[in-house]
Amino acid sequence: MTTLDTVYQDRLLDLAAEIARDGHAVPDPTATGSAYSRACGSRIEIAIVLDGDRIADYGQRVEACALGSAAASVVGAAIVGRSVAEVRQAAAEMAAMLTRDGPPPGGAFADLAALAPARGFTNRHGSMQLAFKALEKAFRSAGV
Repeated sequence: MTTLDTVYQDRLLDLAAEIARDGHAVPDPTATGSAYSRACGSRIEIAIVLDGDRIADYGQRVEACALGSAAASVVGAAIVGRSVAEVRQAAAEMAAMLTRDGPPPGGAFADLAALAPARGFTNRHGSMQLAFKALEKAFRSAGV
């Protein structure tokens, strides 16, 4: 059984306290997206600038629980310079980690491993995936 102390360890709380690119203004974004978790009220709004299939700039406004904030922090720190395919791969790996006991995402998104102990809290999966859901909306609105 997962305890709250196992989930809310120092690394996760550090990520949640300093959300990368939170409040970063993106002039002339290529696309925007938002996502909301009904389970806990967490929400995120993102803006991206695409250069071909790569993220050239990224900003986010995060109002989320510690789990959602930590995930958004990792995404914000890792995303600039990544391709749309890399982001979608990380989103798929995150979903597999949470729902099918898969390994954490790798590469630039490896810090999402801090959320692995929370996989048992299924009511918080949506919050932990908010950044990726908002990104997918932005990608689709940009036609990628």
